[in-house]
Amino acid sequence: MKTRKLLYILPLAALVACEPEFEDVDFNQGSADFSKMVAVGNSLTAGYQSNALSAEGQINSLPNIIAQQLKEVGGGDFKQPIIPGEAGVKGAGVNATLIQQGLLIPAVKLSYSTDCRSEVSLGPVSPKASDAYSGAEFLANVAADGPYNNVGVPGAQVTHLNFQGYAQANPYFGRFAASQTETVVEAAMKTNHTFFQLWIGNNDVLGYALAGGEEGSASITASATFGALYAQTLDSLTKNGQKGVVANIPDITAIPHFTTIKWNGLNLSAQQAAALNQAYAQYNRGLDQVVSQNAAFEAEANRRKINFSAGANGFVIVDNTLTDLSGNGLPSIRHISSDELLVLTTPQDSLKCAGWGSQKPIPGNFTLIKSEIDNIQSAVEAYNSTIKAEANARGLAHVDANKRLNEVKQGITVSGISFNSELVTGGAFSFDGVHPSTRGYAILANDFIDAINRKYNANIPKVDVAAYATFEVE
Repeated sequence: MKTRKLLYILPLAALVACEPEFEDVDFNQGSADFSKMVAVGNSLTAGYQSNALSAEGQINSLPNIIAQQLKEVGGGDFKQPIIPGEAGVKGAGVNATLIQQGLLIPAVKLSYSTDCRSEVSLGPVSPKASDAYSGAEFLANVAADGPYNNVGVPGAQVTHLNFQGYAQANPYFGRFAASQTETVVEAAMKTNHTFFQLWIGNNDVLGYALAGGEEGSASITASATFGALYAQTLDSLTKNGQKGVVANIPDITAIPHFTTIKWNGLNLSAQQAAALNQAYAQYNRGLDQVVSQNAAFEAEANRRKINFSAGANGFVIVDNTLTDLSGNGLPSIRHISSDELLVLTTPQDSLKCAGWGSQKPIPGNFTLIKSEIDNIQSAVEAYNSTIKAEANARGLAHVDANKRLNEVKQGITVSGISFNSELVTGGAFSFDGVHPSTRGYAILANDFIDAINRKYNANIPKVDVAAYATFEVE
């Protein structure tokens, strides 16, 4: 237990008249033991930002921010497998092809760039192939310096936490795993933890979403599989009666990777709209011809027709769930609707200068149509139900990260600073549009601390979000 004296600033007149007032604040651990905390999870636990893991990101990782506050109430050291050298500075981004060559890609940066229209703008700039650099220091195994209190592994799903051989498949884990067969949970258990943090499940739907749903190679983890493996992980982490905190899975529509490119971002003049309508006239007539042969097709035909007007228009997209009319010479295309999404990786120059979304339909791997979003949200609801039930059954603290990020989407004020889910300007997310910024992690750290305080009757001091770094232009 620690007691801290806090100074309350008084008006100037009061300061002249009397001495400053101090009040004793009883910071305490309640019924929990924070002397050895371990954090298990994915990139959100590791400290990943802007599509890479760096030393700075690790230092400002969610569990490390929490660990520093826990020191006020008996928390011990929190050791992380800090990335050294050039990789630690530039950020270690792993590309499946480049990593086989021993190369890494740096983090996405905020910088000025020139687009296909010769317009200069400030925004996130992804590294080019020529920016790849040697990953020798990153790939060197550091298990001998462990065990580590942060075993968050970028890319990890719930299916990976107890998978022997994951160290061979994932270089982020391979660099600190003690052997090629050690599991993430086994690495965590070596700390002899007294308290744990578990945030897992985001990647069990995120891979599918990032790849554009059904058109990608990633699948959504079955809800039953998620539930069984999540319980298995908690069985290990609570084996000796340890207490802990868990968090649920955010809705993807709350993060800017899926909301930055607006569905109706195609702005046309009357002349441009007329020219495009003329170009699609034969396609629309072909749909009418199908309807003349099959009246039941009329509703789908109306949905598939392409019509533009002056002003904002929905982009034209490929939809492979539509009836296959290739035999009639008709592609499976339509306008995107307001409840569907475009991913941030959609090539901007292709939208601006190559006719994507107007003259050419946007490929399905850059879109999430309604049925794909429904698949994701159904899985998230099932995962979150499991996480809440397991937390309740085991007496664990529970963080509603889903609620928090939906609040960020609407806009919140923390430490006198306004945050929302807009890319860059919103301040809560890093430049990949998926992972929080340093301040975003600090906001979440306070949510975790609130949940721990409530559950274990503790009084852990919260962090000052304004004290954490903001973005820099390069």
